[in-house]
Amino acid sequence: MVLNQELLTAHRPRDVVDAAGAWIAEVLAEHGFRWLVKTRDVQREVDGTVHRIALQPSSYNRTGRLISISTYVGVTDAALRRWRLAHPHLVAGPAEHDFVCGHLLGYASGRANGYVYGDALDGNIDLTEPAERVDHLKRFVAMVREGVLPWFAEASDLKTVVGSRAGDCTNNPVALLEWLAYHRHPDLVHRYAERYRARHPGTDQRWADGVAAARAGRPCPLTGDNVVAMAWSRTTLMRHLGSLS
Repeated sequence: MVLNQELLTAHRPRDVVDAAGAWIAEVLAEHGFRWLVKTRDVQREVDGTVHRIALQPSSYNRTGRLISISTYVGVTDAALRRWRLAHPHLVAGPAEHDFVCGHLLGYASGRANGYVYGDALDGNIDLTEPAERVDHLKRFVAMVREGVLPWFAEASDLKTVVGSRAGDCTNNPVALLEWLAYHRHPDLVHRYAERYRARHPGTDQRWADGVAAARAGRPCPLTGDNVVAMAWSRTTLMRHLGSLS
């Protein structure tokens, strides 16, 4: 395998990370993945969504001393971006994005019999020692096959994402709520919002603040509080979906 030699001979962190991304993509090509060097993403397209494995080099990387990367998984949908731009009054944050859901790959990586999930650090890859790089990447790809590919299947399915690890751990739950609304599923909007609320006890007042803002016709409060934003979004989106029925 030519890429094995590139991994062994690369010295600069930038070159090592690029060689690792190309190696991962080549091994996962049977699943439709390819390497995008410009964005450092290993990605594929499935039924209108894009599945991304992003490689993020450590800011502490130094030639001959440390080469490490963290990884991130995400699902995007270009049609969702168009919907957001066409309905800015329904969107809690900036409309100029296509994000559906995502989080650190480690949270998805540990799944094995019985839905056991990993730790955030499980998605890190140490590429410091040239002789160990291929073995470390082989273990990473095995982890992707076992845990991350099923994660993508759940995360890009409207019905399964609501109760999935992807839905629970995504760093932007409002974006997922908007994706469900874009597909006109008020039942799933309701289910996901209620699941989120149940997982965040002791937030009744913050939830009420978001609902009040939506009912008063005000934009979503830009406080950085996901609870407030979820309450605003759930109220706004359910009212919109009700007007379509």
